[in-house]
Amino acid sequence: MNRHHPTSLAELGTPLVSARSAEIYHWQSGQIVKLFRADFCRNSARQEHINADEAHRQGATHIECLGEVTIEGRTGIIMKRLDGTTLTAAADRNPLNIIAVPRTLARLHAKVHDTQTQVMQDIRLMIRDYLDHPALAFLSAEERARAASYLQTLPDGDSILHMDFHTENILVNRQTETVIDWATAARGHAGADMAMTWFLFHEAELFPGISRAQTIFYNLMRRLIYRRYIRHYANIRQLTKSRINQDIERWYPAALICRLAMWSAPSEVAPLRKKIRGLINRPTADNRPEVI
Repeated sequence: MNRHHPTSLAELGTPLVSARSAEIYHWQSGQIVKLFRADFCRNSARQEHINADEAHRQGATHIECLGEVTIEGRTGIIMKRLDGTTLTAAADRNPLNIIAVPRTLARLHAKVHDTQTQVMQDIRLMIRDYLDHPALAFLSAEERARAASYLQTLPDGDSILHMDFHTENILVNRQTETVIDWATAARGHAGADMAMTWFLFHEAELFPGISRAQTIFYNLMRRLIYRRYIRHYANIRQLTKSRINQDIERWYPAALICRLAMWSAPSEVAPLRKKIRGLINRPTADNRPEVI
């Protein structure tokens, strides 16, 4: 590493990308640094580094981590620079690109799920820990115990799970396409990741501040993309649509708990609380969501 690397925010200059939890800056030739915001948990930043390293080692991503750095109290991960644009931006720039989006999503997601790991955290244990997260404090002790019992019924697995898989987390250029942002990654049954992806394409918060007309349009588009994506995904992994839906239904309550603890988007909090409580308190044991 060049000993003359930046040591202050002023030296880093203007961020290339600014997001909720981190900013990305140019670092050195061929490198960037993902600098987490000051209030971001240092352990979470470290876990993202572990996840990204493992995903790269197993061939699930081209993102390559080169080390860590601390600047003005903020933790950063130094990465090899990959130029390109997100799959979202590529489709926005040329609407014809949207035709290829579902197939690209399916191909990359299937590759992730066909990759095994023993290094990443067990998704079931992660979600069990989330029951003690402040975002889940609205649950009573009895409801929390019921949720923990439900989690024990979920199947094990060793697939890599991304748990935030959508078009903004796919980087594309003329040479390659790859999955980025491994902060939420885990190990387990692919159904957990599929349930989260179903949520992201049907119920997740859209872009804050957009008009009602834009909301309707983007909702229609993301559902259309999902329908085509899931068809391609099923073909690639040689799964039936009914099998995939069964897995989604089984993991859906767990995905909602995960989403509320990890993200807590203002417009999602109340609906997520209502759905989580309803699923936990449902008298039947299968916890299937009615929305699937």
